[in-house]
Amino acid sequence: MHTRRGVVTLAAGALATTAGCGFITGEGALEFTASPATVADSTVEESPYEETNVTDQTVEREFSAAGQTRTVTIVNQLAQYERQVDMGPLGSERAAVFVTYTSPQVEIAGKTFNPIEDMSETAVLQQFESQYDGVTVGEQVDQQSVATLGQSTSVSKFEGTASLAGSQMDVYLHATKFQHGSDFVVAVAIYPQQLSNESEQVVSLLQGLEHATE
Repeated sequence: MHTRRGVVTLAAGALATTAGCGFITGEGALEFTASPATVADSTVEESPYEETNVTDQTVEREFSAAGQTRTVTIVNQLAQYERQVDMGPLGSERAAVFVTYTSPQVEIAGKTFNPIEDMSETAVLQQFESQYDGVTVGEQVDQQSVATLGQSTSVSKFEGTASLAGSQMDVYLHATKFQHGSDFVVAVAIYPQQLSNESEQVVSLLQGLEHATE
């Protein structure tokens, strides 16, 4: 499961429509880099999850005006954690997934922005869901505040459906987003509804986040 392309594309698209002439006529390239938001090793060790992917993803855009061209480089960060779930006739599958995604605040022509800032939790899930097979987001069924990285963030829980190993099943999805330092942090979780107590694991992973700030 790859869950990062949607938001990255959105960030690049927003950047293309916001850059002004003051930015274009400056000198040199601009680069904005986020710090990864990862779950502390001690938290992972106490959970059934394992780290499966921590990577950066770079987006570059060139803007031209008045015969001059400048390049903006945005480096986003993704961390992914998964755990095996006994799916009965389907066997054991990595059906429970927790993902964090960080994107830097961008400053262009004296203005700061990041498209994640104004996205709702539903919109966040709609961006991520396109990378899963057949995921649909249904009604919100719960919302709670979770303490993470020295602040409180609202975590929304939705019911939905998804296709896993060719079989359709009911799932729960969690989503939250918040700013920490100069980065925007998104966390998303998805798992089969048969894991009735998995919300506790999601909260634990959120509480165990680590994210460096300048």
